[in-house]
Amino acid sequence: MIITQAQVDDARRAFFAQVPRDRRPPDAIDFKIRPISEDWRLVHRMPSYKTATCNAAYIWRDSDVADRFGPMPTKFADRRCELRGAGLMLPTKSPLWATDHYRIWQDADEAAFATGDPTEVSAWHVMAQVPETVSPMWWRWMFTGFLQRELVGKGAAVAWALHALEGDGDWLVRPHGHAIVTARRWKTSPAKGERHPAWIASSEQQRRLGAAWRRRCATTSLMAQSGFRWSTLPIMP
Repeated sequence: MIITQAQVDDARRAFFAQVPRDRRPPDAIDFKIRPISEDWRLVHRMPSYKTATCNAAYIWRDSDVADRFGPMPTKFADRRCELRGAGLMLPTKSPLWATDHYRIWQDADEAAFATGDPTEVSAWHVMAQVPETVSPMWWRWMFTGFLQRELVGKGAAVAWALHALEGDGDWLVRPHGHAIVTARRWKTSPAKGERHPAWIASSEQQRRLGAAWRRRCATTSLMAQSGFRWSTLPIMP
């Protein structure tokens, strides 16, 4: 039987479709990045909230804010018991107005909306598993140091939060970190509102960011196991 070129092409497509893009072992530290846009569609992913403002309010467990779709649900504040730390991280020499409540995230949402394209990304929602073997006293240092090195030090603005809730001998909410990272230039300039090419702008950058978090977790675990004194660590390594 003669195999046609079309059959060869079909077989090649089927083969490569079955090759997993992520070859990490099943017990690897989980790390996900979701785009934030009004009309986000991606196969096998849960839907994201539509605005950066809403996502920041969600991770901060804040119901006292609204985006252009309406007020935040009360369930955000109802889950405040899970909050183990939160804040806003900005590069050095940032303008004072950047610390004004949700200003950065509202500006990003307005810039994305102004394009007229509902798929335009205003920010990224990063979710990072925190190893349960790492003591809670290390969580903030581990997560904020990672964000400073990989994102804030490169000019990005980041809203962050750590969530966990311990039950009777087990975790009701397993420890994990959230970061909302603006996808758009946020400082006042002619380029304000434009997409930035270095802030999680490509799949390769996302892959590298996940690899950096897993290295951070491994390093922290080794430091903790070696008896390194937590009190001697710098706040922002």
